[in-house]
Amino acid sequence: MAVVGIDIGATGSKCCVYSEEGMLLAEAYEGYQGISGDGIYEVAADQVWKGTKCAVKRAVNGISDIRAVALTSFGESFVLLDEEDRPLTSFMLYSDNRGAEESLELQRQFGAKAFSQLMGIKPSSMMSAPKLMWVKKHYPDLFARTKRVLFGADYIIYCLCGAYVTDYTLAARTAMFDVHKMDWNDKVLKFVGVSREQLPKPLPTGSAAGRIGRETAKELGLPRDVLVVTGCHDQVSAAIGTGILKPGMAIDSVGSLECITSFYEGCPEYLSLYQGGYAIVPYVLPGAYVTYAFSLTGGSLLRWCREQIGKQEQEQKQEELAARQGNSFYQYLDERMTDAPTDLLVLPHFTGAGTPYMDSESRGAVVGLTTETSLEEIYRAMMEGSTYEMRYNLERLSEGGLHV
Repeated sequence: MAVVGIDIGATGSKCCVYSEEGMLLAEAYEGYQGISGDGIYEVAADQVWKGTKCAVKRAVNGISDIRAVALTSFGESFVLLDEEDRPLTSFMLYSDNRGAEESLELQRQFGAKAFSQLMGIKPSSMMSAPKLMWVKKHYPDLFARTKRVLFGADYIIYCLCGAYVTDYTLAARTAMFDVHKMDWNDKVLKFVGVSREQLPKPLPTGSAAGRIGRETAKELGLPRDVLVVTGCHDQVSAAIGTGILKPGMAIDSVGSLECITSFYEGCPEYLSLYQGGYAIVPYVLPGAYVTYAFSLTGGSLLRWCREQIGKQEQEQKQEELAARQGNSFYQYLDERMTDAPTDLLVLPHFTGAGTPYMDSESRGAVVGLTTETSLEEIYRAMMEGSTYEMRYNLERLSEGGLHV
């Protein structure tokens, strides 16, 4: 028996196939191009589906007896579908600034403290609810045509088997989900302007969603009876996979952003956690939760450094890198760095600030540059800045009773 795991990312989809014993049998990745600029960060829903299909087809090729497919994805983002299930919008990603004013409206309506204690999160432009309000305000005709709202992996589950479901962890990233009752909050839904009928049914992580559609199975090279299963938010998936199962444990995961996910037994009541924008998310163990501390820049900051500052040097070194059998430009920079700290200070808010500031208007800075500063120093300083940011988050978490 084999199982398939699919992760829907902001820049690409990854598919892995594992044996029943947990051995990796195959993996594939397919990237897609997003839209960014002027505070807008989007990726087209049809591109996500197309990329996911390409990755799955390559990964499962030649592997038989696949029994199940489970999906994880980024959080907060959503796509609106019309009566014929056609996407009306792209996925508005977590780094998209639209919805900042609407998040303040939510705080004024419900009170920041009361809202946070119910939804497990402080309203911000990062969340789905304020962005939905933004779409309703700026594109009322489009919003009126919306039949379904799907979050991250939910859209791919729907494409695979037609099930209209989400899991608790993705629902918790919308700012419309009561993390105590594990259900949508009707008062918030009414204020946002969406109905329960438009939203997917929340289920525990790992629930059966349905069987894959016959034509879809044929296209992807999967058996017709494959079971489609709800996964979870990607950060929760990382915590599960690394065995974060008791207080004091945490994982620091770096992708486009950097996130520390820490375990909490019971639902925290510390006000400092809510004030800092730290999310309280239901976990897979009964009665347990995890908390997110994150910087909106992690790997994306190094990519910016490579593409904007190191582009010319990278082009000059292409032949040398190729001769070294595929070593990346990042490895090249790693080898040229010294072990000593730099004399630079980087504020890593290049796409706004995550916890504990939750400030979409904050901007990045590189302080201490001279005419002698090298590319390698700037590259290392980017990592230092992100690391200092996460260290500060750990200190703030300690104030809220979460000791890693």
